[in-house]
Amino acid sequence: MSTYIIHIYISNFMIVFYTASFFGKDKYQRYYDLVARALKDFNITLIGTEIGNYQNLLSERARTRLSNDPKSLHYEAVREGIRQADAVVIEVSNEDFQLGHEMTLAATEKKPVLCLSVNEDLSKRIFNDYFFAAKYDEKKIKGILQDFFAKVRTMNLTRRFNMFLYPRQVDYLKNAAEKEGINMSEYLRKLINIDKRLSNLDNQ
Repeated sequence: MSTYIIHIYISNFMIVFYTASFFGKDKYQRYYDLVARALKDFNITLIGTEIGNYQNLLSERARTRLSNDPKSLHYEAVREGIRQADAVVIEVSNEDFQLGHEMTLAATEKKPVLCLSVNEDLSKRIFNDYFFAAKYDEKKIKGILQDFFAKVRTMNLTRRFNMFLYPRQVDYLKNAAEKEGINMSEYLRKLINIDKRLSNLDNQ
C-alpha cells in the first residue's frame, strides 16, 4: 500500500491586500473607508488601493517603465499586491468586471478572498474553496473580518495525517487529478467540498 502525508504551513504574520471599485467611489466611499478603518484595528500588514501604498509594491524600474501608462501601472501593482498577500479583501458593493477579475486572480493564486457588499451576500451564488463573502454594515464589519481571518488561519494551519491507498486507487486518483489539471491533494479537497455542498443541499 502507498502512504501519503499531507503538509500545510502557516506563518503567524499576515499580509492583507484591500481594494474596491474606483467607479463606485461617489456612492460607496464612506463604506470603503469603514472597511479600511476596521481592517486597521487588526494586527496585520495592510496594503491596497484604498490604503494608498500599493504601487510601492512594484520595483522602481517597473514603476518607471509604466509611468506613462497609468492603467497598466495600476493593474500590475494590484497583481503584485495579490501575489504578496496572505489574504485579499475586496469591497464589491459597486460590482464591476475588474473586481471580478481581481477576485479570480486571488483564487487562482490560492489566496483566501473576502468580498464585502452592503447590498448582498455573494457567497450564495459563487462557490470556490478560496472565496468568502458577506453582506455587512457598521455593526457587523469587525465580526465578519474577525471570522474571515480565523478561517484564513485555519486554512493554513498545519495538518498532517497518513492516508493508506491501494496501488489501483493511487492510479485512479492520479489519472482523475491529471484530467482536472490539478494535483492529487487538490482533487481530494475538491471531492470533499463537493460532498459537503451536496450534504448542505440535502439538509435544506
